[in-house]
Amino acid sequence: MSETRIKTPGSDDPRGRLIAIFAGAVLLPSLALSYVSVHFVNRLASTHEATKIQRAEKTLYYIEKDLVQSAHAKALEAARGVGPDRLLDARPEAIQAALQEEGMGEVFESMRLEASTPRALRAVRRSKGWDTDIVELLDVPEEEGEDFVAWTTDDGQVAGTLRFKFACDFVHKRLIKHYFENDFVNPDGALVVRVSEPEGPVVYETAKTRTNRFEVHRKMESPSFKGLKLSLRYRDLSIREDVQRWKVATLCVIGFIDLMLGAGLLLVYGNVRREMHLSRIKSDFVANVSHELKTPLALIRLFAETLEMGRVPSPEKAGEYHRIINKESQRLTQLINNILDFSRIEAGRKEYRFAPVDVAEVVREVLEAYRFQIEKQGFTLEAKVPADLPLVEADKEALEQALLNLVHNAVKYSPHEKYLGLEVRREGDHLLVAVADRGIGVAKGEQKKIFDKFYRSADSLVHDTKGSGLGLTLVRHIMEAHGGRVELESTPGKGSTFTLVLPISQGGS
Repeated sequence: MSETRIKTPGSDDPRGRLIAIFAGAVLLPSLALSYVSVHFVNRLASTHEATKIQRAEKTLYYIEKDLVQSAHAKALEAARGVGPDRLLDARPEAIQAALQEEGMGEVFESMRLEASTPRALRAVRRSKGWDTDIVELLDVPEEEGEDFVAWTTDDGQVAGTLRFKFACDFVHKRLIKHYFENDFVNPDGALVVRVSEPEGPVVYETAKTRTNRFEVHRKMESPSFKGLKLSLRYRDLSIREDVQRWKVATLCVIGFIDLMLGAGLLLVYGNVRREMHLSRIKSDFVANVSHELKTPLALIRLFAETLEMGRVPSPEKAGEYHRIINKESQRLTQLINNILDFSRIEAGRKEYRFAPVDVAEVVREVLEAYRFQIEKQGFTLEAKVPADLPLVEADKEALEQALLNLVHNAVKYSPHEKYLGLEVRREGDHLLVAVADRGIGVAKGEQKKIFDKFYRSADSLVHDTKGSGLGLTLVRHIMEAHGGRVELESTPGKGSTFTLVLPISQGGS
């Protein structure tokens, strides 16, 4: 069994090296750029993650600042309700009694007002219309954990310091809740903020999340919120998940670009190799056609000169020479017709003239036209052509050309067992014309490719036999134009059977 393959430029072909250089010159920089891009994306992802964490830490800072300002505003509001004169008393039991009278005994654990100077104290008293007698302030030591805020007069002058300490329950249950539900700005609820005690119990949480993993934390230092911890995360994705998603999406884009670039290079590489292969095939085609033209022309010239010079030994020989000239001219005509028809097909100008045709007559004419070559080369001819065949709608000349190409190939590729069989039969609505030989055969992997234009196998038995590579291409085109098809059954080393399948015209059924 002979192995068949398509001829392609070898690895030492300079054109192949040029293609490889071109592909490398484009592909290698693109791979290097992709590597740099991936490294840059990793670094950018780390920077992006650090930036988002810094932004979240800054958010927690401003949340604590807003909570402290809210606490100060609440304390000043309560102090003005109690009155500076009672707060200046500085006796804890008196101030607590005043807070109880205002209904704030459960809000503050302590509160007092300290004037910074006697002058400032007098300013406070005058602004409120109080007694101008100076009350000597008691030197009360500062309590641990007290918060403070500047006390100002109506004209904006700082007159003292208001010191206070909220009750723990009020801070946990009311102050923090009021801030997050009324003052906290959280567009679309994208942020989840949790306030928790040092031991871990949650004081307040803006929303429930699918995970308890908070990425940014801040321990509050303000006396009003001493020890409480602020924690922040994004509602849908953590910072790390969000950055990872961006990173994967960016890498996917880079990978897609690389994939498209690789596919483009592969396509260009394939097209260039295909064009090079086609160019080489065309060169082989020109050489083969030249040989095909040269052989019959040489024979015609030889026998014509012999007849012209009167060197024919007998009238029988003269008749034989005339028949050879006639057959070789027919062979030459067939080759030229193949080339012309192929040119018309490629240009889209090939036309077929359909009419009712007797296939049996077509087979007889083809055999008669090729009988000289068949007999000369010692072929055994077996023809089975029934007499009652229906007519088919076909172009007679095109059908003859297709059948003649098959017969020509059967004779040409049968170097050892010289057998040619033709059979015409009807199967349903189709008429089948089979041409069989016992030649070199066609490998299974080549059976579709041999109908491609210019295709010729590299098998030595095929390659050493000259041909144009257009015969089977024309056969397939002719059959498709007739609404039929060409089928092939072949075994390497045992022969081939080509079958023309023609639809039967309704008038001929």
